[in-house]
Amino acid sequence: MRHSIALALSILIAALPGGAALAQSSKQVKVVLDFQQQGGDSRQGVQGGGGIIVQEKRGEPRVRGRGGVGVEDMTTRTTRSTGIFTVVQDGGMGTMLVAQEIPYPQLAYFYDYAVGKGYAAQGVAWQRVGTALTVRPAVLPDGQIRVRLTPQISYFTPGGGGTIEITEASTELIVPNGRRVQFGGATSSLHEVVRQILGYREQQSSTETSMALTATVQ
Repeated sequence: MRHSIALALSILIAALPGGAALAQSSKQVKVVLDFQQQGGDSRQGVQGGGGIIVQEKRGEPRVRGRGGVGVEDMTTRTTRSTGIFTVVQDGGMGTMLVAQEIPYPQLAYFYDYAVGKGYAAQGVAWQRVGTALTVRPAVLPDGQIRVRLTPQISYFTPGGGGTIEITEASTELIVPNGRRVQFGGATSSLHEVVRQILGYREQQSSTETSMALTATVQ
């Protein structure tokens, strides 16, 4: 699941536009970020088998053959979900930790992105990377809530570490008070066919990861 969360955050960095600065007030806003992963796996196949039995009776061998065919047809569906939240003052800023340490493929993605955007110097090797979201909510006069999300990267090197806030990848949403709104996600699929001497097998799988946000005035 942590791998999927880091993947979803990388999509957020790559795809979402920026927003405006917010002013503070005395109200409190609870911001919940939900990640849900739904997957399906379908397997179909035919497997044959057989053998030969030789028996001797009264000095005369008897040969008998036997065979069979097995059919496989199975479908599996799974759903995994997780959520993080923070309570922030209206117009203030909070931070939600997404992954304390992400897998190497995502580490390479974030490094390339930061170097390409000028946030990090090329040639400096990152040993570990964590990801977070800074949250800036504002309660609007009509009862809706404007929420600005900004991806943040924390990194470690042999000489120390630091944080990077990817400001141009911020996204700003206006959501109804207490209502869940989906705003991003990713999909992947696999189609595999295996052929054997006496059999055939086909496997199809798909995975969808979605992100949703709920903001509630406390």
